[in-house]
Amino acid sequence: MKELLRLNNVKKYFPAKSGQVLRAVDDVSFSVNEAQVFGLVGESGCGKSTLGRLILKLMEPTGGQIYFDDIDVINSNREEMSRIRKGLQIIFQDPLAALNPRRRVIDAVGEALLINKIAGKGELKGRVVHLLQKVGLDSDALYKYPHEFSGGQRQRICIARAIAVNPRLIVADEPLSALDVSIQAQIINLLEDLQRDSDLAYVFISHNLHVIEHFSDVVAVMYLGRLVEKCRTDELFKEPLHPYTEALLSAVPEPEVGKKTRRIVLEGDVPSPVHIPPGCPFHPRCHKRFEPCDKTIPAFREAKTGRWVSCHLWE
Repeated sequence: MKELLRLNNVKKYFPAKSGQVLRAVDDVSFSVNEAQVFGLVGESGCGKSTLGRLILKLMEPTGGQIYFDDIDVINSNREEMSRIRKGLQIIFQDPLAALNPRRRVIDAVGEALLINKIAGKGELKGRVVHLLQKVGLDSDALYKYPHEFSGGQRQRICIARAIAVNPRLIVADEPLSALDVSIQAQIINLLEDLQRDSDLAYVFISHNLHVIEHFSDVVAVMYLGRLVEKCRTDELFKEPLHPYTEALLSAVPEPEVGKKTRRIVLEGDVPSPVHIPPGCPFHPRCHKRFEPCDKTIPAFREAKTGRWVSCHLWE
């Protein structure tokens, strides 16, 4: 399967007080293949959303390389960026904030069709109706404004806008977290249907491990701006290698009656990304730490076939 997206040692640092630096994303590398769902998980503030925005060049990285369909995203010219924008789209966490409250649905969804010359003004209405139908809405939505819809309907509008230009990859940044639980399953089923119908690839950012287990093919775990583990989803949920991943999975409620997993309670709070501990960033909270952990940052390496981990236990 062809590689569609590749990140090499991507970094994003922000200036903080007193000349300090906030390391939001620090030396992240991974790739996503065509029609693949790449799950990205981690606690709030670990850098997941920042990474998603870097992929689309909504932020300029501090360092590293990003390639989409062999195009250098960071150093792309205007023509190349236009190609990237058609092939690479995003669905944001909060659909109400993502939609302009003063624009009707036909304008919000149809703008990309006009800009990219996919449809002329005469055929715009029919094209937008078709897109709305694909996401489970009807033509009554065309001339309404965002405040006239429920949260789930607004997210469907955002999805229609994202697929309007026939993208090859969508960055879905916590697309379920602002929705009621009853609506979340409907939206994830819609994303699955679109993926099957169009061979879409996703970078699916979430803190919901049940959704990640159900939806993703490959999953990467992020902590304090760094990847700590990456492998096939079934392997990660069957046998986590990194102590942080192990603790995350132990906190997930088990739906099966009578099935119990030993809960691993982490010590302390997540350190500030401005004051990251020396050595392994996770070592102050790790239940398996030993001598080198507080001195040396473990390399992100292939510990087993297809399984990457940043931990001294696997060196």
